[in-house]
Amino acid sequence: MGRQAPSMSEAAQSQPVCFNGPDGLPPDYKDLLVRMLSIQSRIESEYMLAADRTLMKPLALAPTPEDKAEYAAFWSDEVRHASYWMKLLDNLGVKVDDAFMSRPIPIYIFEMRDQAEDWIEYGLFSFFADRQGAYMGYEWVGCSYEPLAKIADRVHKEELGHAAFGYRILRRAVQRDPEHGRERIVQHLKKWYPAGLDMFGQSGSKRQYDYVKWGLRKRSNEQMRAEFMEEVNNLLVKLEVPIPDPTAGRRYS
Repeated sequence: MGRQAPSMSEAAQSQPVCFNGPDGLPPDYKDLLVRMLSIQSRIESEYMLAADRTLMKPLALAPTPEDKAEYAAFWSDEVRHASYWMKLLDNLGVKVDDAFMSRPIPIYIFEMRDQAEDWIEYGLFSFFADRQGAYMGYEWVGCSYEPLAKIADRVHKEELGHAAFGYRILRRAVQRDPEHGRERIVQHLKKWYPAGLDMFGQSGSKRQYDYVKWGLRKRSNEQMRAEFMEEVNNLLVKLEVPIPDPTAGRRYS
């Protein structure tokens, strides 16, 4: 059984809170937890449930056997991640079924993945989206919900690997054809760079502070976005790719 549910004010005053399972969760806490896990599951369950889009199409675009093999390993990791979110949500009374999966994808960069025109775009997807996944995985290491904390370190490390794979795709494109490869990255960055920054949501969101208050996150949206932007900018410099205007094309601020 979980610990006795505190009120919101009690939880805020007696950090850190810790819950070892789904029983006895404070309603506010459970709502936040379910919302957070539902976002992850809606995104990553597509790897398990829509292999035609998430596996077969990228494999067809991957230019080399090495790229294909690395993508297949990446996809396998994401299928396993999907199983984590499904189990966590099931224990909280939420089924990942057809109705659940019919909801709109909550982060638009994942819709862009399915519209990718070439392998460089898949590289940019992992470069941005999986890096953000690593940032979120880090937030959950040592978090207040023990079942999530138990898997967070593995998720964090694997998403770091996925982000590194995205960077390798971009680096290989530049190495194979320096002029054309860089040109394609620059063109694609016009939409991928703002979408990457938008993944962290609104800077003024009230909910982000509720997550921090309840021990489900460590940093604010803007803190994560600033650290993320510095990291990706440094990597773009290594590729000798101009850094885009961080305010252009943004949907959230």
